[in-house]
Amino acid sequence: MFGPDAAARTAQELAAAFPDLNARLLGPLLRRTLRPGGVAAIWQDGKQVISGLRQNAEASFEIASVTKPFTAALAFALAQQGRLELDRPLARQFAGFRGYPPHITARALLTHTAGLPLHPLRGNLGTLLDFHDPYGRLSAAQVLASGRRWAWAGSGRAGRLSYSNFGYSLLALALAEAVGEPYPAALERWILNPLALSRTGFLPTAPLARPHGLLGSQRISGFGGLIGAGGLFGTAHDLLRFGEAHLSGQVRGWANVSQLRGMPPPLLGVAGGWLVTRWRKEAVWWHDGVARGTRTALGFSPDTGRVAAVLIASGVPLVGRGGPGAVLAQLF
Repeated sequence: MFGPDAAARTAQELAAAFPDLNARLLGPLLRRTLRPGGVAAIWQDGKQVISGLRQNAEASFEIASVTKPFTAALAFALAQQGRLELDRPLARQFAGFRGYPPHITARALLTHTAGLPLHPLRGNLGTLLDFHDPYGRLSAAQVLASGRRWAWAGSGRAGRLSYSNFGYSLLALALAEAVGEPYPAALERWILNPLALSRTGFLPTAPLARPHGLLGSQRISGFGGLIGAGGLFGTAHDLLRFGEAHLSGQVRGWANVSQLRGMPPPLLGVAGGWLVTRWRKEAVWWHDGVARGTRTALGFSPDTGRVAAVLIASGVPLVGRGGPGAVLAQLF
């Protein structure tokens, strides 16, 4: 555990660069949350601060569900190129989705309104067999077959917000078919390389932030057949760069916010890959991710032009689910 002054120093460093931050509130929150180590980072108007607490500030973290905004960015890029129609049933666009109901569109998957469960049943069972790699036994064909069954079963819930890792894994398979190459290669070619995100990918770069999971486990998570919903590794620098690319117009499509049935009160809406919430006075597009041994959050505000990221080298706590989202909210 880091000493009591390290978190205060980090809070003061961030507040010195961004005077609207309250170092006295931020310090205790960092001390409580970034255990056994982590990174807090902010970019705004060309000014950037990346600070590690008992952690290398350049470390690569497993970012889990923060992968979803990258998948969404790829979907919007392919739509702009005419390779994907966001509102046309996927069954009418791609052979792998034949037999799917018409409400399964790319936009429905992007906004979690396809009526799909959080995970396929085999993924839930996989957790019992291998807690760290519950989806490793799921092939793409099995994901598509299971998705077809669940899509018809969930038709009555279509249009309501129902957060789904399953849906993003199906979206990744549709994007792969749209360009005729595996999803990781498509993401690299269309998003990661153009944005110069050289330390973001499906293999970690050194140094790797050591995961700290339940009972002290240091294993990373596996996303197997649900790649696209998670599985990326990235650094604080690359996450800030990705967020800034949204503000600069290099990434498009995110500004279309859907107000949906079933939204919990804090949400203003859902955009492709992002949740939209009002923190203090500004609206923030954000997403968090929870792997077995790391937690991450990334957000940006079009109102202030700020991008912030929080990366924590610990997984889901035994009690409660405090974490990077709480810290992220204090950075805006």
